[in-house]
Amino acid sequence: MGRWDHILDQKPQDLRNFPPPIDEWLDESLKARYAKVVSRLGRPELETYRVAVELAREEMLREYELIDAFCRSPEYKRLLPNELEEQTAHFMTRYLVDSALAFQEATQDKFRRRDLAALMEKVEDRLLRGYRLRL
Repeated sequence: MGRWDHILDQKPQDLRNFPPPIDEWLDESLKARYAKVVSRLGRPELETYRVAVELAREEMLREYELIDAFCRSPEYKRLLPNELEEQTAHFMTRYLVDSALAFQEATQDKFRRRDLAALMEKVEDRLLRGYRLRL
């Protein structure tokens, strides 16, 4: 068993059974912002998952300019054609990033952000089975 296995068994499962459980909302404005996302019927589009995991991976690498350029690109609009898919991708990205940073904190910063980016790649492998997006 690898060092990520216990996490891998949890997070991708949560995202496959969308929406993932939210134990508590720390910010009421975020709860309101994502109300349509967490109450949506059915799972998000596959492209939404691809965008969310890649954005989370790039955020772990602190590639903010790359993320910004992608979010302004025609490819972004093609992959996320409506507001619900766009908001869902942002919600999932935030969920993945917050989960990874909570993991980092729980391990007392034993893992660097590059390690967390590798974790996102493992989540991506399990969740998307090789159907990756790279910016």
